[in-house]
Amino acid sequence: TMFNEMAKWVKYDNETGIYYETWTVQASPDKKSVVWFDSYECSKFILRTYQKLADLGATFNKIQTNYTSIILFSGEPIYLGNETSIFGPIGNKTLAAAIRDFYYPFKPHKTVREFFMDLLKIIDRVILNHQFYLFYNLEYWFLPMKFPYLKVVYEEVPLPIGSETSSGV
Repeated sequence: TMFNEMAKWVKYDNETGIYYETWTVQASPDKKSVVWFDSYECSKFILRTYQKLADLGATFNKIQTNYTSIILFSGEPIYLGNETSIFGPIGNKTLAAAIRDFYYPFKPHKTVREFFMDLLKIIDRVILNHQFYLFYNLEYWFLPMKFPYLKVVYEEVPLPIGSETSSGV
């Protein structure tokens, strides 16, 4: 029955967590800072899955998992529109070109030289020009980046112990 309950939960989780977001975006590094956008990516799914398994009775060795994430620091985000309003037939061609141009350096790289050239472009746009275009939950946002611009976070998360108050199915 644990397998069947887990299968129901995975279906529920997939149907209710429909967006994917790599970046957490906050107003500042302060712990009580406004969080504009919270990340919702693979590692969060893994942690939810471990917790659900524990809630269903699975036991784990006393080890911890390790995750690396990135936090971006931004002033209040500016809503730009959705895919159709920006890239559609009557969309904003100038904005569409700016977003494409922004994301181009983030593509997978073929050579070391290309990687460093694109890294310089990213630094120029994000740090020197304080710009970041965020795609979040099927919408585009402009982030007016601010110092210290980003933070790489390394988290060590112990595997969970089951509870009687599980969220979801």
